[in-house]
Amino acid sequence: MAANDMRDEDETRANAGDPAAPPARMRLPLKTMDDVKAELARLYRDGKAGKRDIADVSKLANVLSILGRLIEGAELADRIAALEEGSKR
Repeated sequence: MAANDMRDEDETRANAGDPAAPPARMRLPLKTMDDVKAELARLYRDGKAGKRDIADVSKLANVLSILGRLIEGAELADRIAALEEGSKR
């Protein structure tokens, strides 16, 4: 029998103290530009206060910036579609 087979069935990576276990997922509202702006501001404050590594802050801010551009593009496409629909009438 392999060593992994001998583990207690109730033990999981989350409760086994495994350092490779993924952190708990955070559900943040990031559907609007206001949501993204608020998260960027929170991230900045955490970095400024030393609560997060600046390299991590930079990487996350970059992802949020991309997300913001995607939201902006989708909102613009919706507005253009509405204008085109209005001009057909």
